[in-house]
Amino acid sequence: MFTALRNWSFWSFIYPERCAHCTKPLDQSSVLFCDTCWAELRRAEKTPNERLPRHIDQIHAGFAYLEGGLTREVVHALKFSGHVELAPKMAELLIRTLPVSFMDSEDVWVPVPLHWLRRGDRAFNQSELLARSLLVHTGGTLRPLLRRTRNTPAQSGQGFRRRAENVRGAFAYRERDLAPKSVLLVDDVVTTGATVSECARVLKEAGVERVRVLAFARAE
Repeated sequence: MFTALRNWSFWSFIYPERCAHCTKPLDQSSVLFCDTCWAELRRAEKTPNERLPRHIDQIHAGFAYLEGGLTREVVHALKFSGHVELAPKMAELLIRTLPVSFMDSEDVWVPVPLHWLRRGDRAFNQSELLARSLLVHTGGTLRPLLRRTRNTPAQSGQGFRRRAENVRGAFAYRERDLAPKSVLLVDDVVTTGATVSECARVLKEAGVERVRVLAFARAE
């Protein structure tokens, strides 16, 4: 019976020598998921300009975030199960999806912030981990220009209007220095776009001219 239990995804997270998705044995170089599963991540579709969240000038997401999909498992393993070792692998895969034209040396990289209470509970900000892992490949400057002013309710399961209400006024610009011209806002996953839109609004009110978003995944 114990052997059967080990095949469940829950036990796969506890015993990472098996793939957390398909439960096949992992190679020593694999990170929580086997190479076959990593290769099966579904690429996200390009976001047309008419579907950009408000205040966002451009967005690139690497993979499709679908209910019951592998991308969702990866994001949740990092965010909710504390598998911080996933961030470098996610960054590596995301970099491979980036068009050359998307990169800009003028960009200042800004992770979407967590409220200090949630960060204290989680012990890390997944968006910051992803941003720092991406910078290993790209170079650039990371500046925490935003802070979260209140601990908003969980966004999961909410529609766009409710999500927008949750995050309205939830961010503030934290520096007194001159705002950069261009910001690359980094998040692990974009669903309705309400959070990145509110972040971009605050950045532009502070003087930022262009805000683009880079995310590991986006809901389709």
